[in-house]
Amino acid sequence: MWQSVEEESMAQSAYDDNDAGLAQVLAEVLEEVRQSIDRDINGADLLHSLLSAPWLYSLLRVYECLVQHSQDAPNPYLPYSTRLSQEITASVRGLPAPSSDAQELYILLKSPHMQALLSAHDSVAQRDYGPVLPPLPDNLSDNEEAVRIVCLVKNKQPLGATIRKDEKTGNIFIARVIHGGLADRSGLLNSGDKLVEVNGQKVRGMQPEHVINILVRSQGNILFKVIPNSTQPTNSQATLYVRAMVDYSPLQDPAIPCPDVGMAFSKGDLLEIVDQRDIRWWQARKLHSASLCCGLIPSTNQFRHKQRELWWSQPYQAHTCIRPCT
Repeated sequence: MWQSVEEESMAQSAYDDNDAGLAQVLAEVLEEVRQSIDRDINGADLLHSLLSAPWLYSLLRVYECLVQHSQDAPNPYLPYSTRLSQEITASVRGLPAPSSDAQELYILLKSPHMQALLSAHDSVAQRDYGPVLPPLPDNLSDNEEAVRIVCLVKNKQPLGATIRKDEKTGNIFIARVIHGGLADRSGLLNSGDKLVEVNGQKVRGMQPEHVINILVRSQGNILFKVIPNSTQPTNSQATLYVRAMVDYSPLQDPAIPCPDVGMAFSKGDLLEIVDQRDIRWWQARKLHSASLCCGLIPSTNQFRHKQRELWWSQPYQAHTCIRPCT
């Protein structure tokens, strides 16, 4: 107890010394500038008004506070506040006739927001900042391509990316990144990046379905090793708003690259087109939708292609001509 009080007093005295020392330096500079004004030195008036400004003194005080804070960073009072909260709630629950204050404390500690706050406090206090990336191997050659290690925390939201395989080389590439998905929000995966490993498994030569199964079976963190695409495409097209004139279901469309990232819509829905770079498949979201992740929909060219296929697939029906009377 006495040691903490003594350390606090020493820190306060050190802060006061720094504050006083800074004020003394500023006062000496002002005196030197004032003497320069008396000698009619050019620019002395401007410099004097600058150094005499109250905002400069306040800025220096803020700087001193930041320096002091960086030197004496605050430490957590307890590294296990969640366990202490559980002990308190158990004690209150065991009381035969708890008071109103005890009941209020019990409700406060059992609230989800307080539980989340205490959990975050313990994570910071114990420096549990995961996920922790594995160290880079020591035997990397100088001629090896630049490799990016990407670690994404898997949750209920979709990854938001499609992959494709180069049949000539067997390499797996990211075909597209869906706007609003986990990969897009991370900013670490882009279309054209080459996948080298997924959770330590080399994916070269695999079929895209096998890579997807690895992602589906993964729990918690997903670790990607990718070779970034040197030329990243930019979306310079403006956002387009359209009204759907037909119904569409990606699960009933055999031409869509990945039905899981497709977006179903009904006639009359308002759609926001956010990406039109693919000539056949656009990325869109429903207007005023709660979901931030976009989905694939057929482009106008793809719809015209489907309409032509539908027209040619209709059975032939002979027409009866009515000859005019002569």
